[in-house]
Amino acid sequence: MWSPDGMRLGFISDRLLRGHHLPYTMAVGGEPELAAAFRGSAEQLLWSSDGSRILVLVADPWSYGLDWSAVAVTGSEPDPDPIVRRPGDAWRRLFLVDLASGEVDEVGPPGRSVWEVDWDGDSTVVGLVSEDPGGSGWYRCTVARLELGSRSATTLYEPTWQLEGLALAPDGSRAAIVEGYSSDHGMLSGSVKIVDVATGGAADPWGGLETVGLVDWCDPATLWYARYDGTGTACGRIALDGTREEVWAGAPFIGGDITKPACVVADGGAVVYTTHQAHGIAPELARFDHATRGWERLTSFNEAIVDGTVFPDIRSLSWTAADGLRIDGLLLTPRGATGPFPLLTLVHGGPSWCWNGYFSDSEPNGTLLACAGYAVLMPNPRGSNGRDHAFAQAVIDDPGGKDFADVMAGIDLCIERGIADPDRLGISGLSYGGYMTAWAVTQTDRFAAAVANSVIANWVSFHLTADIAAFDDFIIGDAWADPNGPYVRWSPVYHAAACTTPTLIIQGAMDRCTPVGQAEELFAAIAWTGVDTELVVYPREGHVPFERAHARDAILRTQAWFDRYLMPPGPGEFDRAR
Repeated sequence: MWSPDGMRLGFISDRLLRGHHLPYTMAVGGEPELAAAFRGSAEQLLWSSDGSRILVLVADPWSYGLDWSAVAVTGSEPDPDPIVRRPGDAWRRLFLVDLASGEVDEVGPPGRSVWEVDWDGDSTVVGLVSEDPGGSGWYRCTVARLELGSRSATTLYEPTWQLEGLALAPDGSRAAIVEGYSSDHGMLSGSVKIVDVATGGAADPWGGLETVGLVDWCDPATLWYARYDGTGTACGRIALDGTREEVWAGAPFIGGDITKPACVVADGGAVVYTTHQAHGIAPELARFDHATRGWERLTSFNEAIVDGTVFPDIRSLSWTAADGLRIDGLLLTPRGATGPFPLLTLVHGGPSWCWNGYFSDSEPNGTLLACAGYAVLMPNPRGSNGRDHAFAQAVIDDPGGKDFADVMAGIDLCIERGIADPDRLGISGLSYGGYMTAWAVTQTDRFAAAVANSVIANWVSFHLTADIAAFDDFIIGDAWADPNGPYVRWSPVYHAAACTTPTLIIQGAMDRCTPVGQAEELFAAIAWTGVDTELVVYPREGHVPFERAHARDAILRTQAWFDRYLMPPGPGEFDRAR
C-alpha cells in the first residue's frame, strides 16, 4: 500500500526465501528496502499517518495457514534439527517498525493472536483476535480495540459466526466487518456488521445482504461492497442509514483473487478498482465506469494466455434437489460439440466457496478437461457461498448428506438432457471436494473413475492431526472420541469395502490442512478392496501444488486417469497427456 504522501510503496514479499514473507518499502523510482526481518511471516502492513512507521502483522513459524511447505530448501544437506511443537506455541503478533532507526517493538496484546488489523495511522487500532493461537482460534475471533502503548485489548464484539474483512472508517469511529459461517479462513462471505469503536456492539442496517465478500469505506457514512450473486458477482454502495444501491451485477468475477469478491475505492468512492475476469477472459486490473455502469479493463498482462485459445462453451444450470431446494452450477462442454459426453463432476472445496465466473477453474482445471473432450459439471450444492446464510449453513451436521444428494441430482439432470453418458461418469475435487470424492466412491457405484485431491478420509484422525480442528467442530460437532458417533459415520475409510471406483489420490507431502495421512488411509483402504488405486505424493508441497512441475504433473495425471477409464482406447494415456 502507498504511504500517506504517495511517495513510497509498502509491500510484503518472499523474494529472499520462498514462503517467508517480509515487509519492504520502496520510494518512487527507487529499489525495495527490507523494513525489518522476522522469524515468522508478515501478513499485513499499515502506514502511520506521518509515514515514519509501519505496523506489521507477523505469524510465527508453523502458524496455522502458513504454507511452510513452500519454503525453499537451502543447502545440500537436510536440516538435522528436530521440529519441536507444544500447544499454543505459534502466535500472530503485531510489531511497530520505525523506518528511520530500524527499531522494532512488539505492540500486540500478550496472550492473543491477531488475525487481522486496521489502523487509522494514529491512535485507533482495531483487530480480530483470539485467545487460541491455533487454527481453531480463527473460528472464534472477536473484534477488539487495541492499545499499542499498553499492549491491551478491549473486546468490542463477540460474533455468532466467523469474522473477516475488518475495515476501519476514515474517521476511526466505526469498523466494518463481514460475519457469516465459513469453513475456511480467507473464504468468508456474509453480512456486513458495523461496530462502534468507542462503545462496542454491532449493527446490521442492511438485513438480507448476506453474500458480501469485502467492503471498503467511501466516507465515514458510506461503504462500497462486493458480493456473490449466485454463480456471478455484484457490487454497490451501502450507507449507515440502511440504504443500498446495487450498481452492477454480472457473470464475471470481481476480486483480488478467487477466494471472495472484493473492490477497493479511492476519492470517496468516485474511483473503484478490482481484478476483473470471466470464462475465457483473463484477469486484469479494472476500473468501474460510473457513467456506463460497467468495468473498464486497464491492463493487458495476460493477453498472451488468451490469444489463439479455443475455450469450451459454458452455461449456467439449475436443478431441484429432492427436498425442493434450487441448486445452481456451471457446465463446461467442448466448443461447438454435442453430447452425450463423458461427464466429470468437480466438487469445490470449502465447503464455504463456490464455482463462479473465474477465468480458469481449479481443483483441477475444468477448462483444460473440457478442452480434452469432457463435459464438466461444477455444482454449488448446499453449504456453498453465493446464496444466503441458511444455504451456507445447511451443510452443518450433514457433511456428505444432502450436499452429496445435490451433486448427484445435478448429474442426473445432465443425463436426462443428453449431455452426459451415464456409463462414463467421473468425479473429482480438492480438500472438502476431495472428501466428497472419497465419500462418493464409497457410497455409489455410478462413477467409473475418481480423482481425490488433498482428501479427508477419516474425520477422527483428521481432527487430531490437521491444523484446523474447529473446522470439523462446526461441521460435525465435537464428538470425535465417540466410536459410534458422526465422526466415524461420515468417514469414507469405514465404508471403503463398498468402493468399486478406480481412484487416483493426489497429495502434498507437507499439507497441514489435510495431512498426508488422510491420503494414505484412503489409498490403503481402497487397495485392500482390490479396486485399482494410485497415490501420488508431491514433496515440499502443501494443500495445493505450487511448483510448476508438480502442478502440471497433477493435471496431466488427472486427465490420464480419466482418459483410461472414460475415453475410448487410444495411444499412450499418461504419455499422451504429457
